[in-house]
Amino acid sequence: MKDTIFNTSLFLHVIAGVLSIVFGLVAMLVRKKGGKIHNVSGLIFYWSMAFIFITAILFVFLYPTRLKYHFFLMIGIVSFYPTFAGRRMLSMKKGLNLKWYDWFGAVAILVSGFLMIAYGVFLIVKGISSFTTLFFVFGIFSVVLGMVDLLRYSGRTPLGKMHWFFGHAAKMIGAYSAAVTAFCVNIVPRFLPEDTSTFVFILTWVGPAVVFGFVSRYYRKKYQAKFKLVK
Repeated sequence: MKDTIFNTSLFLHVIAGVLSIVFGLVAMLVRKKGGKIHNVSGLIFYWSMAFIFITAILFVFLYPTRLKYHFFLMIGIVSFYPTFAGRRMLSMKKGLNLKWYDWFGAVAILVSGFLMIAYGVFLIVKGISSFTTLFFVFGIFSVVLGMVDLLRYSGRTPLGKMHWFFGHAAKMIGAYSAAVTAFCVNIVPRFLPEDTSTFVFILTWVGPAVVFGFVSRYYRKKYQAKFKLVK
C-alpha cells in the first residue's frame, strides 16, 4: 500500500514538474502580460507548484529518513512560497492588502531557511556531502526572501509605483528558477560521467538561479522603461 501511494504520487509529481516548466515558460515569454494565455498558463504553473509542494511533504512522511526526500521538501518550499506570494501580489495593486496567511508565509519561509542552513551544518557534522551545498544556498535564499517580505509587509521599505507588478514578476521568475533547478538536480546528473567533478554538479544546480537572476533584471528594466519609471 505504501509503495503504491509513493509510486502514484511520484508519477504525478513528475507530471506536475513538467507542467510547471512548460507553462511557467509560456507565462514568462508571452508578450501580453495579463492576457488569457498568460493568465491560464500562470494558473497551471501555480497549481502544479502547489501539487509539487504537497507531494514533497508526502514523500517525507512516507520515508522520513531518506535524504533525497528531505531535499525534495526543501525545493518544494523554496519554489512554492514565491509562487504563492507572487500570486498574492496581484491583489495588492492599490496597496498592501495583507491577510494573516501573507504574514504566516513570510515567517514560515524565514524559519525554514534557518532550518535548511542548520540541516546543512548537521550533514557536514555527519560527514554527508550530498546536497549539503544546496541546503546552504537555498537556506540563505529563503532567509533573504522572508526578511525582504517581512520588511515590505511592515512598511519599512517603500512600495514604489507598480510594486505589485514587479513583485509578482520577480517572485514568479524566482519560483520558476527553483523548478528548473529541481529538474537539473534530478535529471542532469544521469547524463554526466561518474568521475564528473563536484564543481560541475554545483554549477549545474546553482546555474539556473544565476541565469534567471539576469532574466529578472532584464524584465525589470524593460517594464520600468515601458511604464516610464526610469529616465
